[in-house]
Amino acid sequence: MKTSYSFLKPQKKSIFAPLSKTWFIYIFLSIAFMGFLWFVFNLQSQQFIENANIMDQKIEVQKEKNIALTNQLKTLNTRLNQLHNIQSENNELIMAIGNLFNLIPDQITINSIQLTQESLIIKGITPSKESYLFLLETPLRAIFTESRVDFFVLPSGWFNFISVNKIIPKQEKSQAQELAQ
Repeated sequence: MKTSYSFLKPQKKSIFAPLSKTWFIYIFLSIAFMGFLWFVFNLQSQQFIENANIMDQKIEVQKEKNIALTNQLKTLNTRLNQLHNIQSENNELIMAIGNLFNLIPDQITINSIQLTQESLIIKGITPSKESYLFLLETPLRAIFTESRVDFFVLPSGWFNFISVNKIIPKQEKSQAQELAQ
């Protein structure tokens, strides 16, 4: 038999005290929790970066669409301005033609009218040269810078006429006057 010098029975003693074991468990859990948080934050930051890249791509696509729409808008505005100009010119032309028809007296019969941007050619019949000169040529000379008429006698005694009326721009007019001098 063995002799024992203690009243207590020997027990196994661990290297770490129970309080130290508890602290080690808490330290391990804290490190694991921080590792888990690091993993979650890293995953979220990766998703944030991916979302930011997707948003950048969408922004670039929207910028390209914006540029295309801006160009389209400019084109449409240009066309709209052209249409307004054409409409304005048409209204002016309609008024000018209406005024032209108002200029023609009842004694003179018009066979044809040719209207270009710079000239007006009128062909018709008049009972006499004087009625044409007093009733139609005077208003035409007031409108056009150059007016010329040729008469042809008809067997009935009336006259066929061809009136050529031109608008000479100011530059050409001044050059023509210099050449005439």
